[in-house]
Order: sequence, then structure tokens, then C-alpha cells
Amino acid sequence: MRFEQWKPQGVTQCLISSSRNLIGLMEDGQTVLKYPLYKTEDAMDCLREEADRYGRLAPHTNLVTYKGFSEDGLLLEYCQRGELHDLIQTADGLTADQKKTIGIEIVSGVMHLHDQDYIHCDLNVHNILLTSDMVAKIGDLQGQLYRHDGSVELETMSQENPKSRHPFAGDDEFSPRTDIFALGTLLYHLWHGHPPFPELNEHTQADEIKARYSRREYPSDIDQSTAIDEIIVKCWTSSYKNASELLEDIETPGNTTPLWSIWASVSEMLKRATSIVYRDTA
Repeated sequence: MRFEQWKPQGVTQCLISSSRNLIGLMEDGQTVLKYPLYKTEDAMDCLREEADRYGRLAPHTNLVTYKGFSEDGLLLEYCQRGELHDLIQTADGLTADQKKTIGIEIVSGVMHLHDQDYIHCDLNVHNILLTSDMVAKIGDLQGQLYRHDGSVELETMSQENPKSRHPFAGDDEFSPRTDIFALGTLLYHLWHGHPPFPELNEHTQADEIKARYSRREYPSDIDQSTAIDEIIVKCWTSSYKNASELLEDIETPGNTTPLWSIWASVSEMLKRATSIVYRDTA
């Protein structure tokens, strides 16, 4: 059966295409329409579920603005500079100050989501969009929404790829720590210019990627003497209780406590406790 690609009324040009959806610029030049590659009922239902998430969450500077739902798809603000992934790949790249600002804005957006008991479940450089003023916006809201009692209100429609997935998370775990782990991978990609383990294929070598994370065998270009790499590793080792702790470290990187110092302190405390036990039993 042959399918013809379609263009909804009001769409002037297609900006982005994927295996399931298209992003088209609307006539006003300020709005985009996210619409399915093929307009089936199932495809429209998926977009309605995403619209439901946008509708339940309060707006935020670092969240793509929701403009409503039409008969053809999801209406969102137009982020002129496109995906963060594409900006990273440009010849000029991003300056250190731009990387820091973008990192702060992304984590601020994640804090906003977590404050509303929402877990994104798929944070990566493709789901971060930049405006003409270089403001970072989190998009692709297909994650998991919890009620205040911890029960699930809306089940996730997506999940991180192996390079962004916490190695010790179960199949059903979608939590602040899984989002923060994914933030570690996102920040790594932002600062280093490529995803972790570029020599490993996330589709065919997922087990090896998980094993390396589990053994804390991180990419060879990670240098924990630098503040940002220390922050990335703290994301990967679940050293942050919440996104606000991560934000504080990015905003004031010189104040981050090195992991080797934390581990040394814990080791010393254990030695002292053991010594006390021995003295008490002598």
C-alpha cells in the first residue's frame, strides 16, 4: 500500500521529520504543528496524550510553550534554532558560557517538572530546543505523571536510550534519579560534543553500555578534576538527591564536593566506627 505525505492546512513548510511525526511551521511564523506522518486514529491518540501532559503542567520559561490542540495535531511555540543536538554539531559549536547557561536552563526546567510530580523519561539533546535568543526549552513531553500519593496518573509513553538509562533502574522505575542520570548523559554530550561511548552502538550493544555504567567504567575523556565532569559523574552515581542540588553545583561549580573526597570521608568514618567497636569489645 502506498502512502502520500500530507501537509495540514496552515503549514507553510516542514521543519523536522521523524519516523512517526512531522513538525511544520505555521503561517504566523511563531507556531509549529506537530502532526503524524500518517493520520491514523492511533497516531492522533498519541498526540492527544502528549497534549494532555502539556495541559496539566504549569508553564515555565524552559518548557516549550503549549498553544493548544487542533484537528491535525499539537500546536507549540516555534524554537527557531532547533534541536540542541544540531547546534552541538555545528562547526563553530558552543562557547563555554553558552554551555553553562544552557545546562542551567535545562536543569531549571527539569526541577519545574519534578516539582509537579512529572518525570520526563527521555531527556536527551534531541528533546531540547533553542529559541532565537538561545533560551533552552524542554520538549517532547511523553513521560510519567504521578499523583501526590505516589500512584501513577499517566504512564510514560517513552523511555531513555541505553546511554541515558540508569543501569540499576528496573523496567518500571521512572523517578528523579533516572531523570538525573539522563541529565548526566545530556550534560556530557553538551560539553564533550558527542554521546558517551561513541564506539558503542546503543541499539546493538545496550548490554555492554549498561555493564560499563554498572562497573563505573566511564568514558576515557571524563576528567573528574574538572568541575563539569565531576558533576556528570555525580549524576551517573546518583549522588544528587534532587535536581536542585544539581542546579546549585552547575551555577557555582567551584563549590561542588569532589566524589573522591566524599568516598574518602565515608571510608574514614567506617574505619573509626570499626575501631570503636574493637575497643568496646576488647
